[in-house]
Amino acid sequence: MLRKVYIISTLTIVIIAGFAGGAVDVLLLDSVIQIANKLGYPLYFFTALGVLKILGAAMLLLPSKLDRIRDLAYAGFTLDFLFASYSHYSSNSSIGEIIIPLVFLAILVISFLLRNRATIFNSED
Repeated sequence: MLRKVYIISTLTIVIIAGFAGGAVDVLLLDSVIQIANKLGYPLYFFTALGVLKILGAAMLLLPSKLDRIRDLAYAGFTLDFLFASYSHYSSNSSIGEIIIPLVFLAILVISFLLRNRATIFNSED
């Protein structure tokens, strides 16, 4: 059971926040341009952030032998979600825009806490 929760939480971060969110940021879709203008960030910030999200998502898929590299990805996504929430809070965004990054942060924390336990209990499928 723990292994399934770990896989689902990690894939949620990798697919939605990492690959999809990173691609949207790199491509500078209209929604990103509107958010950048609302928050007061330059567009090049989102391009760089998108590249880092994609790299971080790939790093989370690395084998457990490379835990130190995966830890960098966990730290990077943690900062991304915290600062996204704080940026929305500081610009008087809606409560939903403030909470959504914190929900992803909670999913990330679940993935992080279960990453080693999932491999220990992998017979519990």
